[in-house]
This record gives sequence, C-alpha cells and structure tokens, in this order.
Amino acid sequence: MGKVLHAFVVVVACVAFYYNELLQLHLAPIVRSLLTPEDSPLSVPTPLGGNFDAAACGAKAAPHLTDVMPVVGFHVICITKTPHDTLEGMAYKEGLSTVAPVAFETAVDMGSLRAALEEKLDIALPTTDLEKKYKQRWAFFSPEGDRLWQLSSLHKTELVYVFEGGQFIWPGIRIGHKRTVPGLHGLGDVVLETLEMSPLVFAVEEFLRDDEIDVILDLSMEHLAPSGVSFQDGDEGKSATEWRTSTTYFLPSHRHALVQGIDQRVEDLVKVPKTHQEDVQVLRYEHTQKYDHHTDYFPVANYQNSPDLIESIHHGFKNRMITVFWYMSDVAAGGHTIFPRAGGLPQPDSMKDCTKGLKVAPQKRKVIVFYSMLPNGENDPISLHGGCPVEDGVKYSGNKWVWNKPRY
Repeated sequence: MGKVLHAFVVVVACVAFYYNELLQLHLAPIVRSLLTPEDSPLSVPTPLGGNFDAAACGAKAAPHLTDVMPVVGFHVICITKTPHDTLEGMAYKEGLSTVAPVAFETAVDMGSLRAALEEKLDIALPTTDLEKKYKQRWAFFSPEGDRLWQLSSLHKTELVYVFEGGQFIWPGIRIGHKRTVPGLHGLGDVVLETLEMSPLVFAVEEFLRDDEIDVILDLSMEHLAPSGVSFQDGDEGKSATEWRTSTTYFLPSHRHALVQGIDQRVEDLVKVPKTHQEDVQVLRYEHTQKYDHHTDYFPVANYQNSPDLIESIHHGFKNRMITVFWYMSDVAAGGHTIFPRAGGLPQPDSMKDCTKGLKVAPQKRKVIVFYSMLPNGENDPISLHGGCPVEDGVKYSGNKWVWNKPRY
C-alpha cells in the first residue's frame, strides 16, 4: 500500500508540474493579454533566490509599462542587491506589460550586469567600424530622467530604465496618459499628455508665458526671411517654396535672458542637456502658407550628394531626436500640425494631404513634443509631419530641436 501511495503522489506531482509549466508558457500570456493594465498580474513566478520579491517588482513596474505596442530599445528593470553579494532582478523587455519579464542574477559589478542584460534583452552591440566609432552606448536612467552612472545608484533606485540609444525618452504608455513633470525652470510643474504612441507625441498646455512670447516675437519680427530647406539628392537647385512657404528666423539664445530660461525649461522637460539644443527657429505662417510633410531628422540615404553633411551627422548616428514645437498664437482656422502616419498609417500618396492622421490645432502657449528617433537610436519614419495651410489668421510658432548628441 505504501508503494502504491508513493507512486500516486509522484504521478500527481509530475502532472501538477507539467500543467504549471503549461500555464506559465502558454496560458498565462493569453490571460494577461485579456486583462486590463490595472488587473494584470504583470509577472509570472520567476526562479530567483528568496531575496527577490517578484510581486513587488511587478507592482512597481506596472505604471511604467504599456499594453499597446512593443517600445523597441526600451526596457524596465527591477534590481536589488542580495545579502550574498549578488545582483538579482527582472526585466520587462520593450516596456511591455503583456509579456512575462525575464530574470537575471549577476555579480556585483557593472560589466557583469551589462553583459547579463545584453544577453537577456537581445541588445545589439556595435559591429561595423562606423557603429564602433559613432554609436552611443546604451544607458541606464531613473524613471525621472536622471542618467545613472554608478552601480550603487542602480540598486538603490530599484526601478531602472534602459535605453539602447543612450538617451532618455518619456514612455508614452498609451494615448491619453498623463504624467506630472515637476520643477520646470520659471514655470513649476506641468502635465505631459500622450497624444500618440507611434510616432511618440506629447503635449503640454501651458508651457510658455505671454510675456515670453512677446519678447521672442519682438526680437524676431524684423529678421524674418523666407524659410529654407535642406535639399535631398535630386532636389538641388529647386526653390524651397515648392515645399515650404513660411518665414523664419533662428533666434540666438544669448539675445535675451528669457530665451535662455526657456532653453533650461526645455531641458527640464525632455531630460536631455541644453548642449544638445539648436537655437529656436521662430516661424510665421500667413494665409495659405504651409510646410509639406517631412521628417526633422536627416536620412543618410537621401544625402549621398552631401558628404560634409553626412560627416557632420556622424553617418546618421548623430541626428535630431526631439522637436519641442511652440505655438505662439491662436489661429482661427487651419494651421494644424499633422502627423499623416500616426498609428502606423502607410506613407501618404501626397505630401500635401492634411486629411488623415493626428492633427494638432495651434493653441497659444502650448507645446507639442515629438520624437524623430526611437529608443534604440534609430530614426523613426513614422514621425513624418507637416504644417497645414493657415486658412484664417496668422500662425506664430517655434521649433526647438534637440539632438541625441551635443551640437558642437
């Protein structure tokens, strides 16, 4: 009887183990995909030592994860130092809440940690000579946007962002998501709202003050001249007005302390140093004036006739990453900023079409923030955008471009 009972217990244990594995490998992801982000458990039990609290990690990570789409090049990590002098943690690959995290355990040194994460997260390392020379190293950040250099700051922070492109990008989470960004220079706290996940577009309703707008326009009006474009291969010799009919002035920040203060405010908002910014491009769009669809980054493949430009942008590894677009007037009709490929729409047949995609109406003091590069450091062709014709009124706006590397 004892042998029979023992055999029965073994069979039950094996069946239970098998179905537990089946649940974790096949059923759990399906269940998670059907749950709302608030209901989702976010993690499957992970074979770490007894020092790591997987449930606590899931709870901490939940507000930072998305169930909308993989965010290529972005990962959310929980990490802790154990009494046995090791590092343990879990990583949510591509910021997804709908896929089980991966576990890792390493020695307490930065080299071991980086090697473990590169393996677990399939982080691509430089292979070509150009990549080795110009590609930025992937980096750790706090969820507040602070770059984390030291190992001690990683396990003290507990929750860490990894960006394969080496620069901080706010996670979009989902359309309509709002977060407070505290302590902007001369302004205080602001609310950053996600308008679109692909391309990544945010809005801040009250980013500029009226007195700042007055100073910017006063300094710029007499200098406005027809806007130019960077001619791609095959377009040399054409008139810029084929694509763009506004007037423009690049306002040097040193001309006024208020402008320098806005530079700091932009840094506080996007968490990328001022050294990466261009001077603001002040723009005026009058009746019928527009800017056809374009990208703000420079695609290397389209500038093969411009070797100096290619060298200046490090063969594509240095580029415009963020556009902080200022609206400095209300417009009665037209003048929208349009993203014709929003949500993954195909390349439009016409670069003048203002009927499809995400459209943002001009609103005085508002800014939109959109990303021309993905978290993995690659250019995002979905960031195609344009300025629709002004139908009634005058549109005053500004481009503050932020690069992924220092400008000079």
